Amino acid sequence: MPAILGALVTLLLQALRQYLPGILGRVLLAFGIGFATHEIALPPIKAFIASKIGQLGPVLLAYFDATGFGIAVSMILSAWIAARTQAAVLSKLESK
Repeated sequence: MPAILGALVTLLLQALRQYLPGILGRVLLAFGIGFATHEIALPPIKAFIASKIGQLGPVLLAYFDATGFGIAVSMILSAWIAARTQAAVLSKLESK
């Protein structure tokens, strides 16, 4: 039984060495970047947009809230910021 567990651990470590720098590493990087941009970069941008939307007036603000446009803007900004950050990080990693 210990030989089987040792072989499985060795196989797991070899798989991590092979796949971590490739696709799996990029997926983990994307999750980390997505979380960081959602927690750090998105709140100031949302506050800036909310301050500009507050100047629309009560009727346009009601339409804005009723259509769910704020949620759409938040989703688009999150995706855009995450994509830009991932491109910047990957370009820095590839240049080394």
